[in-house]
Amino acid sequence: MGLYKTIFVIIVFCVLAQTGYSREKVTLWFWGAPPNLQEAFQKNMIEPFRAAQNKYELEIEFRNTVDNDVRVSVLAGSGPDLVYTSGPSYIAPFAKAKKIEPLEKYAKKYGWEGRLLKPVLDTCHQFGHLYCLPPSLISDGMFYNKSMLEENGWSVPKNLKQVESIMKAAQAKGFYASVTGNKGWKPVNENYSSIFINNMVGPQEFYNILAKGSPWDSSAMRNAINESARWFKAGYLGGNDYFSLNFDQSIALVSQKKSPFFFAPSIGFQWATNYFKGDKAGDFVFAPMPQLNPSVPYPMYDLGVAFTLSINANSKVKDGAAEVLNMIMSADFAKRMANDWPGYWGIPLKDFPKAPNAKGLTKSFLEAMSSMSDAIGKGAFGYKIGTFFPPATSEIFFEDIEAVWLGKMTASDLLKKAERTYADEKSKGLVGDYPKPNF
Repeated sequence: MGLYKTIFVIIVFCVLAQTGYSREKVTLWFWGAPPNLQEAFQKNMIEPFRAAQNKYELEIEFRNTVDNDVRVSVLAGSGPDLVYTSGPSYIAPFAKAKKIEPLEKYAKKYGWEGRLLKPVLDTCHQFGHLYCLPPSLISDGMFYNKSMLEENGWSVPKNLKQVESIMKAAQAKGFYASVTGNKGWKPVNENYSSIFINNMVGPQEFYNILAKGSPWDSSAMRNAINESARWFKAGYLGGNDYFSLNFDQSIALVSQKKSPFFFAPSIGFQWATNYFKGDKAGDFVFAPMPQLNPSVPYPMYDLGVAFTLSINANSKVKDGAAEVLNMIMSADFAKRMANDWPGYWGIPLKDFPKAPNAKGLTKSFLEAMSSMSDAIGKGAFGYKIGTFFPPATSEIFFEDIEAVWLGKMTASDLLKKAERTYADEKSKGLVGDYPKPNF
């Protein structure tokens, strides 16, 4: 009997090991995603990761205060194994304090440099190391309701004259020219700073300002800031309701054909799932921002990263955390998440997956990502302010820009303030390297 008991114990131990009782936990704190998106995590991340190996278990904790929680805990030497931040500009304090792990050995092991778009991956290179991965490539552009444009005989606009003509026609019919707003989240303003600077100043001159020391208070920069104010005053940004609309409400209005346009980052797809359903699912389409300045090439995308993931330097399961990152930065994961959560998981792949049989929002998102990836891979990109600017400089472009729109500050005053602030933050090591555009 003793022998049988011993064999039984061994069998039970092996079964428990196979079912995961011996697995090591890899932890991630994420923002407070609603139940449907938590289900997307379970279906497309947690379960596939578990099935792919038998050593680790991914555990995700959803926190509404994730940015602050991560900052406090990781800088104190604790926190989750995978470190979430709201973009590459938030990485510097962790990297300077050596609280996150350099990822070069994992990049080599998994071939990330061969798989991912270099300009996007470069946003995570700081202080001579690769400190994060960017799982969410985004760009500002133009969402439109395809059916509404067709019903009114409007073609998809590709330049300022065309888009302004449609916006004026929409206003004359009692519609919004476009819908958007910063209700509950003032940093929304940054999207419009980015749109006008990149599309009027152009990527090369913007690069020279950021990386080469060209003056900020130039005529081109002033014209860009003033053009954003002109759009605001003309009602082209949400009419009189900019301060009482948010993105969710704006997309609802586009779905109701109360506005032809929603100028916003491509991440907007994630809110559209609530409104563009059934026969309407294919009506929400993303396109490059119309050419606002004939001297700036078209199409062009401002390069943005919605969030980053790093490995905690104090993690006991660094290899497991790297396995999670490698799964996320794959074509299979991109396709899976596009079905349940389009917009957010724009994995920056050199060869973004095609899905000929995709429909509705998934189809629109995959096509948008494919176009963005192709353009960025060729160097046709600008710089999204929220991704590349250090915190205090970025804040000027969502706080002070509003003062310009309301006539309480001049474009020149804003730009001089931004130049001083940027120089100060750069001297503190808070500015990383910039990928260089090819036009």
